[in-house]
Amino acid sequence: MGNRKKYTEQYKKDAVRLLQNRGARSAVEIAESVGVSQSMLYRWHQQYAGEAGSSAAEEQDDREGVERLRRRLRELEQENALLKKAAALFAKEVK
Repeated sequence: MGNRKKYTEQYKKDAVRLLQNRGARSAVEIAESVGVSQSMLYRWHQQYAGEAGSSAAEEQDDREGVERLRRRLRELEQENALLKKAAALFAKEVK
């Protein structure tokens, strides 16, 4: 009777994150994949939903930041290409 499995807090939070970002997978499938019952997974969800949700928000912020940086990189690459062409034209005129 004393052989209950103990799960780390991080393991529980990761399982909750899977549940929140499950896509087409059912809660039963996720519970089976992490090796717990569906009711246990829902208990963890109640316990950690706020914490796991905040990391999902942070991930969204990170994705938006990456996209913003990609746009800026494209702009700078275009500007750099334009400056190279202008420098080449000026170099021809000097000769």
